[in-house]
Amino acid sequence: MKSRAEWLRSGFPTSATIFLVAASALLTACGASSGPERAIQLPPPAAHRVQLSWDASTSPYVSGYNIYRAQYTTSCGAFVRINSTLMLDTAYTDSSVANGSSYCYATTAVNTDNAESGFSNVVSKIEIPAN
Repeated sequence: MKSRAEWLRSGFPTSATIFLVAASALLTACGASSGPERAIQLPPPAAHRVQLSWDASTSPYVSGYNIYRAQYTTSCGAFVRINSTLMLDTAYTDSSVANGSSYCYATTAVNTDNAESGFSNVVSKIEIPAN
């Protein structure tokens, strides 16, 4: 299985396949020339998230997929499953990433007998911005 990871920022892709989700929290608008400035509060910035997608298994016996994440420091740490139920699609959004952290991701295929494959190719060092 070939895996891809992306991060989003305001829905506009950067030059890489990595995007970041963020928005301005405060917009200042000027009132009339004789009036005071006023601030319009916008919703807080969207949390960062990583969007994963992978190629489907060609086996007719695959019943779904598991997604694993590991902390990345100088290499990938121990992988932990992050989906609570078996994924039927070939895409997943990880919305529980921490600002300033780096991660590795991998997927596995699970067959109809609940046997799990080894990890797909690992996507490593996905860096989440500190802000």
